[in-house]
Amino acid sequence: MARMLLQLSLAMVLLPLACNGGIGGDGDGSGGDGTVARPGCPDRCGNVSIPFPFGTKPDCYLDDDYLINCTTTNSNPAPTAFLRHGNIMVTNISLKGEVEIQKLIAKDCYDRNGTQGPLDSFEPRITLSTFTVSTRNKFTAIGCDTYAILKGFEGEKRYRTGCMSLCDKEEDVNYGTCNGAGCCQITSFPSGLRNVTLRLSSYYNHSYVHEFNPCSYAFIVEDGKFNFSKTSFQEMNKTETLPMILDWSIGNESCSEAPKRHNYTCYENSMCVNSTTRSGYLCQCLPGYQGNPYLPNGCKGDPLDLLCFLFLLRLFSKSPSELVV
Repeated sequence: MARMLLQLSLAMVLLPLACNGGIGGDGDGSGGDGTVARPGCPDRCGNVSIPFPFGTKPDCYLDDDYLINCTTTNSNPAPTAFLRHGNIMVTNISLKGEVEIQKLIAKDCYDRNGTQGPLDSFEPRITLSTFTVSTRNKFTAIGCDTYAILKGFEGEKRYRTGCMSLCDKEEDVNYGTCNGAGCCQITSFPSGLRNVTLRLSSYYNHSYVHEFNPCSYAFIVEDGKFNFSKTSFQEMNKTETLPMILDWSIGNESCSEAPKRHNYTCYENSMCVNSTTRSGYLCQCLPGYQGNPYLPNGCKGDPLDLLCFLFLLRLFSKSPSELVV
């Protein structure tokens, strides 16, 4: 029995090494030969990789929903990726069904008299025709005279949520946590949320806390990308955007229906996977292959890797008494 267990342990260590670590696609759109875009199409916009079904030029993207507008701005002469023809800046695209964007922050500021100037209040809205807000985000508001509301649509149904943050003096602020004293947070909301608006308001126009907190801020931010600290009030005054995750998928059909359609997008050495966050499906390279499953011959790999994977699968499915030693 001891010898049997030793051999099983060695197999678990050595076989993955023998398979060159090639079990399963990486899913980020980078194949073994680096091909991510359609032939003849740009595969980058500045520092952002642009894998098909996304693209920057006609015939380089699946349809208009996956258009990336690669352009320059007055504030940033380097090429910058934007989603479609809007102002949503894209900073990363994953073939696992996610797009990272930079989302504008809502603000609500007052002077010592409790009045606002024309630039002291801003309520951002994000209109999404196809993509949806990922549940990997958190709705967060900071301030000591603050209540924040998130409004959106879950399909055709209106969705509302919000939180409140109150504190009388700076010593009352609980830095490092978002429990309602300086920072409040909604950590979960439904998948499939779109057309989101953030709204901020104040009970006393920050009159009683103006000395250390003249403004409230609210934002949807990717989990782990914001930590409430002693410098947050000052830093947010200089911050315009924070990272946020959107979910994407192909079409509205499930994997039981999609392969029957003429525009099915999963090519050889790939498989269809139902989206877990919204309607539609994603494509994924088979075990032993890596690359872009949305391109013809986009999933590449050594067939020996697949054999190794099948051997491991068979090996680990057996009980020790079934192993040949």
